[in-house]
Amino acid sequence: MNRYRPFSVLALTSGFLLPLSVSFAAPPLPPADALQRGVDSAPAVQFARARLTEAQHQATLDALGPYDWIVSGASAQRRVEGEGSFQEWDTALERTVRLPGKAQLDRKIGQLRMQQATAELLLAKRSTHAAILDAWFVCLGARERVRLLEQDLQFLQTMTDSVVKRRRAGDLAELDEALASAELASVRAEVIARRADAVSTSRLFATWLEASSCDLGSWDAPPLRSTDASAPVPAAERALSDPGVLAGQAAADRAAATATRVRRDRWPDPTLGVTYGRERDGAERIGGLTISIPLGVRRRIVDTARAGATATAAAAELEATRHDAERRWIQIDADARRTYQAWSALAEAERQQRRAADLSQRAFELGEASLAEALVARRTALQAALAERAAALQSWHAQAVYDSFVASLSES
Repeated sequence: MNRYRPFSVLALTSGFLLPLSVSFAAPPLPPADALQRGVDSAPAVQFARARLTEAQHQATLDALGPYDWIVSGASAQRRVEGEGSFQEWDTALERTVRLPGKAQLDRKIGQLRMQQATAELLLAKRSTHAAILDAWFVCLGARERVRLLEQDLQFLQTMTDSVVKRRRAGDLAELDEALASAELASVRAEVIARRADAVSTSRLFATWLEASSCDLGSWDAPPLRSTDASAPVPAAERALSDPGVLAGQAAADRAAATATRVRRDRWPDPTLGVTYGRERDGAERIGGLTISIPLGVRRRIVDTARAGATATAAAAELEATRHDAERRWIQIDADARRTYQAWSALAEAERQQRRAADLSQRAFELGEASLAEALVARRTALQAALAERAAALQSWHAQAVYDSFVASLSES
């Protein structure tokens, strides 16, 4: 279903706001391929991707365990009075082994670490995507303002030239010429200032995306976002699949598994080994088994308590993250609706102001209204057009953010 509709893009023709009927079915968004490249190349996303690779390697290490085989050996010379000297040596092979259940916990911790890193990568992509959209719409808004003001400036220049000629012919008063010149100078100053703003926003946008400009020309009206009224998706349900919540869930589960693992370490892992040695030049041969168990009960008790506190803190942080995500979903949904309603009202106001400006212009041409009245109506219509364009971009921006959040759920 196409949710975009044809829209009458506003243009300044002969100085007044007239409808320029064009049909487009495309939102004012940056090119999808450039946007994807911008997201993928962002430092925050590259960092999150590197952390995921690190987590994958760490998970492999967790599965392998923290212990390696150890080979040791020693050589000695024995001197026995009356018997002479003997060359002796011994060697040992030993390894610490995890008690039952610990290896399974280590593998679980590794998997949870990868789940957390994966969710954090999705979160970094979404945050970067939102930051690029912010810069894009600021840049586009500055360009749109310059476009309307430049069109208005062209009309005022033509109108002022006409007023000057009529003033010289005695058809208009000196006051009319002064008013037209003052209005022209005011708009020219505004154009200069807004051009500088547009250049600055373009440069800032270029730091996010490889694009020479954010100027689009024409674009469609903001869409009224359709919802399934019969089965709306609650914000709390969407929050459960939010990448931020998934990352917090994995972190909390990992902290709980780590606490369980630390409690298991209150029974320390033993080190088992085999030894073999030769004494008295091989006259005596010695072989045996060894077992070593580390002590230090007090340290393990404190470590267990610390891990339990960490798990409790992670669970509390998860709950806070879940509530924040739920509020964020409520907010972006409300923004998408609110900005559309605001644009719709401003669009109607702009149409009425444009009509009033047209009537004032005709009244001035017929001698039924003064130039001052026509200029006031024109200026009011221009401000209404600027407000309508800004509201339209705000509505598109809110919709783009909402769509970005929805897309992040399908990726998680």
